[in-house]
Amino acid sequence: MQVAVWSFTIRLALNLSEMNERGASNFMVYSFIGFFVGKFVANFLMTKFKSDLVLFVYSILGVFTLAYTAFVHDFSAVYAAIFASVLFGPCWATIYASILDTVEQEHREVAGAVVVMSIIGAAVVPAIHGYVSDTIGSLQTAFIVPLFCFAYVGYYFFDKYKAHK
Repeated sequence: MQVAVWSFTIRLALNLSEMNERGASNFMVYSFIGFFVGKFVANFLMTKFKSDLVLFVYSILGVFTLAYTAFVHDFSAVYAAIFASVLFGPCWATIYASILDTVEQEHREVAGAVVVMSIIGAAVVPAIHGYVSDTIGSLQTAFIVPLFCFAYVGYYFFDKYKAHK
């Protein structure tokens, strides 16, 4: 999901403006800064609220942000794609820890390896994003692919939050 958004943010900036590649590449720097800011904010929020709730809220905001990116056809969509990076910040580490908390101690090493391998499985998301972009003829509308990924993460954490209530 992250790599899909990051892979297509520069191209989106180029498609929506007369900007050159060097200027568009600055948006990746902004995305990485946003990623770390989002991580710090989420870490603070997780001291006040359950991590499941924080990730659920981040995911829902991510769905709306990527919907905006996909369907609002002006340059503000690029800023929405950058804001999605803010919302990616806490995802991986929290998902990893959350899953390992549900596994018995003797199986955690294998479970951790399986979760890490899921990153490789998620490597197909940028390819799917590109395929959807080529098929429908719109790089911007193809941002629905990572939107669905965020929706699934949101569902997972909503389900966990509901189970712990």
